[in-house]
Amino acid sequence: MNRVVITGGPATGKTTLITELNKLGYAVFPEAARSVIKQQITLSSDKVPWLDVSGFSQLVLNKQCHHFKMANNRLSFFDRGIPDIIGYLNNANQPFFDSLINTAENYKYDFVFILPPWKEIYKTDNERREDFFEAAKLFKAINDAYIRLGYQTIEVPKLTVKERIQFILDHIK
Repeated sequence: MNRVVITGGPATGKTTLITELNKLGYAVFPEAARSVIKQQITLSSDKVPWLDVSGFSQLVLNKQCHHFKMANNRLSFFDRGIPDIIGYLNNANQPFFDSLINTAENYKYDFVFILPPWKEIYKTDNERREDFFEAAKLFKAINDAYIRLGYQTIEVPKLTVKERIQFILDHIK
């Protein structure tokens, strides 16, 4: 089974790579956090990262566990993984909820590719509100979370989308 995470701070090209991998016929799972934010905004809920990061993170964890289980026995790419939640909570100086560490230790990915901050492509939107400085801090917190859980993160160079995809595919073969 090959579960491959593509992660990093906000606006580093993760979703672009996931979209391209999908076009190439690979199984992909979109970023859970983004869909949870959209859903919670529609519901006028406070379970968004800028109001209730812990409640929001629990919703994201549920969705990510569902994605993980859906991967089955095929090569699958995830736009962020469960350890990202740990990175976000650490960055916000928030405590972990009870099931988070246990879940992160039991739902293991085979490869973790991390995209570094890239100022030239960085932009904010309705769901991505962090400035570039905060995005760089999140990159470090996310990378640290994966490393503390025993992963070896593979940094993807700042290349064209096609070259980044090839870099990832070459490493998982």
